[in-house]
Amino acid sequence: MRVEDAKHIILFGGSFDPPHVAHLALPMAVREAVGAEVVAYMPAAKAPHKLDKVQTDPVHRLAMLRLAVKGAEYAAVLTDELDRAADGNPSYTVNTLEALRARLRAGVTMRLLIGADQVRIFDKWRDPERVIELAEPLVMVRPPDTRESLLASLPDDEARAQWDPRLVDVPAMEISSTDIRERVARGESIEGMVCPAVERYIREHGLYRKV
Repeated sequence: MRVEDAKHIILFGGSFDPPHVAHLALPMAVREAVGAEVVAYMPAAKAPHKLDKVQTDPVHRLAMLRLAVKGAEYAAVLTDELDRAADGNPSYTVNTLEALRARLRAGVTMRLLIGADQVRIFDKWRDPERVIELAEPLVMVRPPDTRESLLASLPDDEARAQWDPRLVDVPAMEISSTDIRERVARGESIEGMVCPAVERYIREHGLYRKV
């Protein structure tokens, strides 16, 4: 589905290095829970919280993401942040949302999907109030976090009241991109952790191997 045709969009950003099965399953569970039409995946060019980390070339990350969501009826891939990468600056969510809002039709609802870890540092984001105004967050709550433990970790009752209605419980899926990269580096199998097309891409392009 084209993002431009939707009236209710969930935006899901990340490095997707590589994209794995939970990247597809969990946002789709949230989409069903809130009645959104499409999950728009937004690969980051240079995430502000990962400036000290080496990321795989965006060409590969984008190619793998497109393979991962191929055939998924309610998924789309947006390259807005990658398209702005020429200036060499970090990918700030507020800038992405401003640009996306400007090109979408009036009345379109945008929700920003984030993990529980980001809730705890959300006040450190660039212009967090504007982010909420542009695309109110949805928060995936998954083990080891629970709704209760996440809310209890917030600083005060005002913060808890603000975030409570934005929480969405999702299934536990013990999988991470970091673990996948480490497994590939050790020569171990990643079958079932990524889709077969992404697994082939990683192998054919020699990604994540030890030099």
